[in-house]
Amino acid sequence: MHHTPQLFSAQDGWLTGETTLADSMGMPLSFGHAYMTLMICLSGHALISLNFKDQPVRPQDVLVLAEDTIALLKKRSRGFKVFFLLMPKSLASEVAYQLPNALFVFLHDHPLCVPPQQDRALLAAWLVQLREIVRTRTLYQHIMLRNQLQNFFLRIADEIPPEYQGGKTFSRKEQISWRFWERVGQQCRQHREVKFYADALNITPFYLSQLTKEFFNDSPKALIDRQVVLEIKALLSYSQLAMGQIADQLNFGDPSYLCRYFKRHTGLSLSRYRQHAQGERPPG
Repeated sequence: MHHTPQLFSAQDGWLTGETTLADSMGMPLSFGHAYMTLMICLSGHALISLNFKDQPVRPQDVLVLAEDTIALLKKRSRGFKVFFLLMPKSLASEVAYQLPNALFVFLHDHPLCVPPQQDRALLAAWLVQLREIVRTRTLYQHIMLRNQLQNFFLRIADEIPPEYQGGKTFSRKEQISWRFWERVGQQCRQHREVKFYADALNITPFYLSQLTKEFFNDSPKALIDRQVVLEIKALLSYSQLAMGQIADQLNFGDPSYLCRYFKRHTGLSLSRYRQHAQGERPPG
């Protein structure tokens, strides 16, 4: 898998797998309706901006991204690959129920966790156990998964300094930039016009363009189009929807318009991309 995984609706169950995130290079990461995303670097390295702060990501580093975490993939090595677990709100709430409040403040400020050397073997063993829980469908799978995740987060909580206070605040520009990207993730299936998002934020399209170039290094239209393309790719990869149904879901007038749009941005036809994606041979 080379694209960013997504939960299509808030009612979806959890989703796990591996990805190189190659299709998300240079743009904010969006995981659809995932309430929390856990990623563990398996190989290679990357540079990811987390809440507007650049962070190097190396093997066995852990990313815990809440739905309001601002994550932008800036660089990645050819061998970069992560394990991911996307959690809907229902599962995340169950996991969080018995966790200390200090942990949530800490993870909001430090979405990148670098395990100490003595914990790396434990992390590897934990991941093996998690994969086995996911692979083996049993009567108690959900409870086992919940407990496995709680143990993981409690281990992080144990490492938080007792004097930690936290509480980073964002500037107004940063807040507007993130609100824009949050709306794109939520509404790009219906709205692809820059003016729609600028009006929703009570700013001008020109000012929105200034902000996105400052914080995301691209225009609002390019960011919207990239997210729409990711939505199309996800539907082509994970569903058997006909092209007309995909066009309806993404508010394209007809399948031919959808096809022209996709080919303009990727150089590929819809059918060729689906053939590669579902055959696990993603085009370069």
